[in-house]
Amino acid sequence: MSCFGYRRELSKYEDVDEDELLASLSPEELAELEKELADIDPDANVPIGHRQRDQTDKTPTGTFSREALMKYWENETRRLLENEIGGGSPKPVSDKEEESEEEEEPVTEEEEEEEEDNESKPEPVIDSNSLKTNKPTFLKLQRAEPIQLIPPPPPPPPVDLNANGNPTVIDDAFQRVLSNDLQLTELNLNNIDDISQETLVRFAEALRSNTHVRVFSLANTRADDYVALAIAKMLKENSSITSLNIESNYVSGKGVMALVQALPGNSTLTELRFHNQRHMCGGQVEMEMVKVLRENYTLIKLGYQFNLPGPRMSMTGILTRNQDRQRQKRLQEQRQQQGVQDGAVNPRTSALVSSFTSCPTGKRVLLHQNLLL
Repeated sequence: MSCFGYRRELSKYEDVDEDELLASLSPEELAELEKELADIDPDANVPIGHRQRDQTDKTPTGTFSREALMKYWENETRRLLENEIGGGSPKPVSDKEEESEEEEEPVTEEEEEEEEDNESKPEPVIDSNSLKTNKPTFLKLQRAEPIQLIPPPPPPPPVDLNANGNPTVIDDAFQRVLSNDLQLTELNLNNIDDISQETLVRFAEALRSNTHVRVFSLANTRADDYVALAIAKMLKENSSITSLNIESNYVSGKGVMALVQALPGNSTLTELRFHNQRHMCGGQVEMEMVKVLRENYTLIKLGYQFNLPGPRMSMTGILTRNQDRQRQKRLQEQRQQQGVQDGAVNPRTSALVSSFTSCPTGKRVLLHQNLLL
């Protein structure tokens, strides 16, 4: 029913003449109609940024001159360049200001006498072309003087041949490791860019028989699984290294597991760092890592951020257990040292013991004291 009613309403507009309607509209109504049509159906050939109609009702304050604007920009740019080249020279003086300055120049007595003598003579005509040609030369002299006063630029700073900040000399350090130098307790190869993988493997092989190096660091040296496997073999034989750092390298889960599997047989390593590798270890590697490290009782610091919460909590418990064992061991050693000091024989007690041992009763008392101790 509603559809038929809508069509019935449209039928009465079929005989309407649009030209008569447009002719009956006022100029304001026609302008409003054009705006509405522009909003409903914009011109596709006009860019989107130009389709917005001008809504400014104010009249322009002046005429726009592109040539004048370009000339102003060129003059302003030229003035700024002259100031920079001249070291902050003053702004160029206009012709009117130059004329006023020439008039205000001080005059000496001799010049006044010459002027009185030349009053009767006709004044020479100053050629404008000569002034124009002289002006640029005057400006050039002004610009040239500050340029000569500018000091020469300082020499460039010396190039730092050791930009990575690591003062270690690779060949010397390798020879000291091979010779088992007593003074070499820390081997630092961090951030050395020009070290090869073969050199790192040679260091790992040389550390197998070394007994004085305590700290071995090779962070950010592009070490891969090949180097990690060599270090794992070294950990199985070395008994002096307590800290190992291989952070920020290219070791994958395979190399990490090789390092971890070497720890149950190692009783000296207390700190291991291998975080921020190029390859992620993954959840399976983390669970296997925790399973293997349960058999190690000396590791108390592990530099790795676990992704899974389960292995993270388990590893925290393992490290806490190892720290507690280290604390108990330290307390036991302290008690043993105190017992040795307390058990030292005093001369006065030795005399008493000798007197007691001279009789059978004294022997029984001494035996009873030993049993109590």
